Amino acid sequence: MSSNVKNSLFLILEKVVLLGLSFFNSVLLARIAGPTFFGDFSYIISFAGLFSPLCIMGLNNVVTKYVVKHPKNSHYYIKSALRIRLLGACFSVLVTTLICLHFLEIANEQSKLIILLVAMQGFTFLYVLEFFYIAKKQVTTLVRVRLIIITFINVAKLVAILNSASMQGLVLLQGLESVFIGCCYYFIYISQGHHKEIKRKASLSAHLALYKKGQWLLFSGIAAALYLKVDQIMLAQLVNTEAVAYYAAAAKLSEFWYVFPVLIANVYTAELSHTRFKAYHAYEVTLQQLIVVLTLIALTLSIFLWFFSKQLITLIYGESYRASAAILSIHIFASVFIFQRAVLSKWLIIEKLYKYSLVSNVAGAVINVLLNLALIPKYHGIGAAWATLISYMVASYGFLFINNKTRSYAKILHQSMLNSPFILIKLAQNLKVHYEKHYKKTN
Repeated sequence: MSSNVKNSLFLILEKVVLLGLSFFNSVLLARIAGPTFFGDFSYIISFAGLFSPLCIMGLNNVVTKYVVKHPKNSHYYIKSALRIRLLGACFSVLVTTLICLHFLEIANEQSKLIILLVAMQGFTFLYVLEFFYIAKKQVTTLVRVRLIIITFINVAKLVAILNSASMQGLVLLQGLESVFIGCCYYFIYISQGHHKEIKRKASLSAHLALYKKGQWLLFSGIAAALYLKVDQIMLAQLVNTEAVAYYAAAAKLSEFWYVFPVLIANVYTAELSHTRFKAYHAYEVTLQQLIVVLTLIALTLSIFLWFFSKQLITLIYGESYRASAAILSIHIFASVFIFQRAVLSKWLIIEKLYKYSLVSNVAGAVINVLLNLALIPKYHGIGAAWATLISYMVASYGFLFINNKTRSYAKILHQSMLNSPFILIKLAQNLKVHYEKHYKKTN
């Protein structure tokens, strides 16, 4: 447990630094360039984000699971996953090109920038190597590399923004981050000789078998990307890109926190996989602890930002973004369901209920699109915020009641909430014991 805590804290510390740099640059761009430019940039980033699941192919956590179960054949699964994800990345560029050039009524320059960004983010197919190291509990080297690259890119963005960089320059820097990180991951993996550990030969049938393991998660990822990104795209289409700017400012402040529950849950993936079939009670206890802690953090955060939304928006973005405060006060409560979703996603994978991940995200996507169509024309960003909150609630909680298999998780969730005081006391006691042991060792 102590190694999990250390890994979790290490990854969180890294993300605080990197997200802080990214958020600072986003605020700087919003203030210096103004709502129109910031809205155009946010629209391009959101549109490109729709195609990111094709670079993942639903294989991230599947690879972690198989590396944990079959350590001697780690590279067999890594090599197969890399090939599948490379094909997905190439397909994403093709689909983006067809949509931008033939179906969208957007400026030709925007189309070119979207295609360029999707092509560069295609290098994230190499990010599957990160999940190999997570399974091996060896994340330190990758974190250092990622920290250096993203710091360098963000410093370059800072200089570019202060010098009134063009849209092309900023989009290029955005894409270079994925290129550099992906290439460095691959170099580290090869230099450490992991590719020589293969015990089996990969075949077409083996690739297809692995693809099928992740296909539900792939479709789920596409649906998730849709309901995560579609709000800004629909605001641009139904209102204008300035409305996107006000919404993006609030969403940035809200979504800044979303990565932390995912990081924490990723660190516990290996432990949950181990205990599921060897010690079910420990498995259930760990799930409940994660749910309680993440829900408590999300609620505290949501109430705080709701109370101080006007002051924070004015302080961070300036008076010209005052319209973002009302959006933030609604949007932030989606974090409760996003934080809980991080644990639910792991549970669905471990229990091999991949199709229900798809069901949940499709339900969220459909609800989000329909509500956006109904609310955005009249309420603009506020309508999009309500659509997002409701769709997240459906995708992370409401869908659990459609089937007996998913209702079992609903019971775990409800038990966690009912037993939350006792779970928190137990966690506090465990931390105290751990601290006392560590104190004795160091003294």
